[in-house]
Amino acid sequence: MVPDRAQSVQQSSSIVTITESDATVAGVELRHLDTLLAIAEEGSFTAAADALVTVQSNVSQQVRQLEAELGVELLTRSRRGAVPTECGELVIERARRIRRELEALRGDLSILQGLEAGDASFGIVGTASRWLVPGLVADLRARAPGIRLRVNESASERLVAAILAGELAQAIVTEPVQERRLVVETLLEETLVAVVPEGSSIRDGPVPLDALTSLGLILPPAGNPLRIEVEHAAAERGVTLPVSVEVEGIRLIGDLVAAGAGASVLPQTAVPTELTGVRIVALTEVPPRRLALVSARDSSLSLADRAVRDSVRKLVAATPVPVRPVPSPSTLARMAR
Repeated sequence: MVPDRAQSVQQSSSIVTITESDATVAGVELRHLDTLLAIAEEGSFTAAADALVTVQSNVSQQVRQLEAELGVELLTRSRRGAVPTECGELVIERARRIRRELEALRGDLSILQGLEAGDASFGIVGTASRWLVPGLVADLRARAPGIRLRVNESASERLVAAILAGELAQAIVTEPVQERRLVVETLLEETLVAVVPEGSSIRDGPVPLDALTSLGLILPPAGNPLRIEVEHAAAERGVTLPVSVEVEGIRLIGDLVAAGAGASVLPQTAVPTELTGVRIVALTEVPPRRLALVSARDSSLSLADRAVRDSVRKLVAATPVPVRPVPSPSTLARMAR
């Protein structure tokens, strides 16, 4: 994070001391790390100097001092600008972590002192956001009105990447989560169902996965956790799924099914109750989808983020997951009349 323009790099203070073998003491200062982060984010020494409201010579000096303190080369200049070395990438990652911890520290102290609001960041997959986020916001307003909440709705794989990059504190994603750098807490399970065009010849169900192959499937891209789960269930039964359309936004899939573009397998909560032109069909031998709350293993949550986590846990435990009912054959017969 680049400091506010009103704050010069010369105003930062020392945070770490390194005792060298010759008994001299050298300091790695916040301004050194700020400068390195600015170069990484802006792409060049010149742009970093502008962002830090200083001159390029100061930026170059800060980098030389940091490299001298650590004993490694951190940046190389190329036609693309300033490029971090392997050691530079490691230091940049650590510097971002230090900045996050300092920001969380300031937020915690502010909340404890009652001086100002704390900031919290939270990510969630789109299929769960429409029933959970409104309740989360309402609960925080009642319990902790000083918290400023930023919500990022996205695909699971992007939310995981955002947490690892320090852009989000925590998120609700679809399992499986294979990343060892994350703490994974399973929250709930959702039934997976077949979504077919209303006029499809697929019987009312329950049906096996291979019953959908004649329609072609509309699924998220390869690597998406939901896609992985569906393909795993199919592979266990020797079924090859003919994926005709890949869609990253799960909410759009229901609309495509309604338009007759194919069938899909989705969490029951992902099918809007107001969507027309589709039928929900129960599936046999397909395990439920699991949603998990994840956060970075190597960083601690601020008080504001912990308040968000507590609210999420409470809401999941207390709120029935809204689903679109699977019509019974008798119900469908009545609807036809």
